[in-house]
Amino acid sequence: MYSYYSKNLDELVALVMQNQAEKVIALIESGKFNKSLLGDIGCCEHPLPLYKLSLCNMILLDSDGWRSDFLPIVERNRQNCRLLLNYWEKRWSYPIDMPMDFGTYQYECAHFKDWDMDELLDGDINELMAMGYDENEVELCYAVLTYKADLIQKQIALGTNPDVYISASLAPGKGEPCDGESYNALDCCNTFYCDAFNCHGLDVFWSDPEVKEVQARDVYLLLEAAAYQDLEERLEKLKYRAIDNC
Repeated sequence: MYSYYSKNLDELVALVMQNQAEKVIALIESGKFNKSLLGDIGCCEHPLPLYKLSLCNMILLDSDGWRSDFLPIVERNRQNCRLLLNYWEKRWSYPIDMPMDFGTYQYECAHFKDWDMDELLDGDINELMAMGYDENEVELCYAVLTYKADLIQKQIALGTNPDVYISASLAPGKGEPCDGESYNALDCCNTFYCDAFNCHGLDVFWSDPEVKEVQARDVYLLLEAAAYQDLEERLEKLKYRAIDNC
């Protein structure tokens, strides 16, 4: 969809990605920066204001389960990100207490972009239902893999169970973790945001104090990781609702 995955972004974007609070504030207060970045950093289908990078960072930084050796880096970045969020709110009146609107950026957030259901789940919804899979569970799984925000919200409202392994290559109930065939909406959320750090280098922006060149693809990776971290929390609650209703 986009021709600028490798588009180089402004130094100020890199500083915000790295939670370099003092440098960000000093640069902005000097007035020697591109002021249009405050309203749109210029790499998404819809405008992405600069402060929303801090919202995404904090979603990830506030999560638990970090490796003990990486925790000091997380704590340092957490402190600096809070300083930035306070600055965005006090100096620029940005609504930092509002939930991040990932639905606006669903294409950038999606792990699988432009994939059809039969490409991911080895069959369309009619085939999967004929095998005995639940229609809503199939729809939720596909919506999570491709980050279809409206469908995700629809299935959350219905209380659909996200903890189901789905593939037309396997009978219902036969899928399991790491089988190489099926997808589980809840498990995939964890996999996608962990892979952003463990496989795709998102951790570099927190761990290296030197200013890094940031490309559009790095912003997409941050959006994806934060979106799936946020979604995992919502689906965990949904899982227990589904169990309680059994």
